[in-house]
Amino acid sequence: MLQKKLSDFPERLSIVFPIWGLMDMGDGGVYHNFDRMMRETAERGFNCIRFEDGAGLIDFSGGRVNGKVPIAEPFPGFSSVIRQSWNFGGDGECDLAARLAASCRAARKYGIRIVLSSWYYLHTCWYCHDEDRNRYLHSLPPHERYDYFAHELNSILAMLRREGLIDTIAFAEIFNEYDGLSFCTGYGNSNHLSVEERRNFRADHEAALAWLEKENPDVLFAADSFTPWTDEELFPRNAKIWNFHNYFLWDIYGEIEGGLIYGNADLTDPTALGETAAFLRKDAPPPERALKCRAGRFIPGEMGWLRRVWLYSSLDPASFPEISRRLEKRLFENRNKYLEKIDATIAAVREFHRKHCPDAEIVVGEGNTYCGHTGLTWEERSDLFWEITEHAVKGYRDAGFRGCVIKTCCGPEDPSWHLCKDRLLGLNRMFRSQE
Repeated sequence: MLQKKLSDFPERLSIVFPIWGLMDMGDGGVYHNFDRMMRETAERGFNCIRFEDGAGLIDFSGGRVNGKVPIAEPFPGFSSVIRQSWNFGGDGECDLAARLAASCRAARKYGIRIVLSSWYYLHTCWYCHDEDRNRYLHSLPPHERYDYFAHELNSILAMLRREGLIDTIAFAEIFNEYDGLSFCTGYGNSNHLSVEERRNFRADHEAALAWLEKENPDVLFAADSFTPWTDEELFPRNAKIWNFHNYFLWDIYGEIEGGLIYGNADLTDPTALGETAAFLRKDAPPPERALKCRAGRFIPGEMGWLRRVWLYSSLDPASFPEISRRLEKRLFENRNKYLEKIDATIAAVREFHRKHCPDAEIVVGEGNTYCGHTGLTWEERSDLFWEITEHAVKGYRDAGFRGCVIKTCCGPEDPSWHLCKDRLLGLNRMFRSQE
């Protein structure tokens, strides 16, 4: 039997986030060798990995398991320089079920636990090249999706139990960022739904969690929110874990993004691009090429992710020193603001916890920025960035949170994996310490 609480584990969870760890099409894939991946994870002080679990894509029908799924590049011609988008070595068929079992075996060898989650309605559908499956999953009525994906998750857990691997699971989530899903509220738009409708989605979530707990009394289940300020009307009261995300530094990239990502700025108009125009390659592809990527048909609204992909992939590497200088200057000028923001967020999380989920344990599963370009390694090289990050990690530890991610963009595919090995190890040791 697994422990009933995260606090029963010998140590707090220091979490790394190789989101597409199961997607690999051969020797060119970053995650091809799970033994090496888990060994390097442990060497950096991590004892937990959180990634896409393949729910909705693995076929459990007919009493058999078929994890083979065609995977395709989401942003052809752009993905290779976008962080967390290019790791699997090209398009092809991937056996997600077999790789999940293999990852759990390697994790056990190195004392690492796994957090299972699904990004299907956010990002995973971009990668899935099974168009019949995509059409079916997007045709499900919104109020049936929690139940459907709970059953998919249950099948995954049953498979791991049959393989004798269930003890490697730290906890599981039905959906990543339930409060940002486009079929429910979308990011920052919960008020467009009535209180009654938001409570209906909460009831869907609570019923699915209750069923999963009944079927899997030895597994912990979490509610995963994209913000510390999650809507109390949506928050499921029966989650054993609240995994919130804290991107307290992301707004620093306004220095590059301005109003270009979200909104209706004309990306073909140099005047609309403002100072960012000076950072772009002269041979940058036209924006419409990115906006028409295959992933685009799954991205509602203002196409923010496609705009981000175009913008960062169009940056001129020769401009990186100037961009880095500006970002460092902006961080220096706002240092105290960010430190105060971290402290205020932790206090607000503890108050929400006291009011709405006092029996749940708290984990910070994503943060603190999302840097778009693999070549822009300003964060990795900034002492001030790491000083502020250390303040956050220490704050999480001292607040009694049971799990913490140092930074979202971190994993075997990311520049930080090799540039910042010692920094990662030091912060993970600090978070896991009892002092």
